Amino acid sequence: MVKKDYDRALFRFVGILTKLSDDTRPTTQELAEEYFVTARTIQNDLKRLGMMHFPITKDKEGRHMFEKGFSLNKTVLSKDEMIFLSLALEQFNDVDDIDKIQERIYCKLFQQQVVNPYFIKYEQLEDIDIDSPLISELEKLIELSEITTIEFSERTTTLELYKIAAFEGFWYLFAKDLSDNKTKVFKLSAIRKLIPTGKYHKTPHSKIEQILDKVHSAFFEDGNSFTVRIKVDEPVAKYFKARNFLQTQTIEREAKDGSLIVSFEISHDEDVDNLIKSWLPHVEVLEPLRFRQKICDELKSYVKRLEAK
Repeated sequence: MVKKDYDRALFRFVGILTKLSDDTRPTTQELAEEYFVTARTIQNDLKRLGMMHFPITKDKEGRHMFEKGFSLNKTVLSKDEMIFLSLALEQFNDVDDIDKIQERIYCKLFQQQVVNPYFIKYEQLEDIDIDSPLISELEKLIELSEITTIEFSERTTTLELYKIAAFEGFWYLFAKDLSDNKTKVFKLSAIRKLIPTGKYHKTPHSKIEQILDKVHSAFFEDGNSFTVRIKVDEPVAKYFKARNFLQTQTIEREAKDGSLIVSFEISHDEDVDNLIKSWLPHVEVLEPLRFRQKICDELKSYVKRLEAK
């Protein structure tokens, strides 16, 4: 990681987080003008805060905000205290790996702000160097909508680049493979080389977002959408009514006994497989019958294996 002006960066971080917590909803340009930096710097700041697990999103007008329900009203250190700490750490620039040490301290400080009075367990994300030349170039190519030939560890293919996304703690590239015109998910760590083609795609951002709304895992398969319907027993029905475990979750009806019929639109069995198994024995797969039988066979095999020991 290259040397950075951490006192200024931390000052921006705290300022941005304060604005988001106060729900002032600043734009990228407004933040850039306030802190006398480029829009690109603000975008990098927001990306880094996202890597620190702050749930930053945008409203319909493109203004930055925290996801609903998140706030920083309770903090461990005040803004002045955090800036003072940053200036103090700046005196140790000659220490080996000071950048990495500072980064860890800042991550812990920021994450600590939401611990009291709440406990929130965050998903551990795969460690990637977001400042590496390869990732920086990939971000630029995505922003430019440039069609790119990518050499992966096992093959080379030409893609329409859409998004960098995280699923179950790992980073992936969401893109359309022009060899078969299917939108897929590619392991980010498998990328070895980027070769821009000088050509650009015109896929609307709104269409990309619509597709992403139906992507639930790294097993996404374009064009293979189907519906899984399950019965949820009354003891756990309240959890399915309280939140959507997948974005395409729909409660179709509630029976007199309190059970629910819930459906999901998915593209691969793995999109919902772990969810269903995590709620056994209080859920039952109704359809498709193929998937119902698959779950039954796996459970029988598991019981048989245990009984054999």
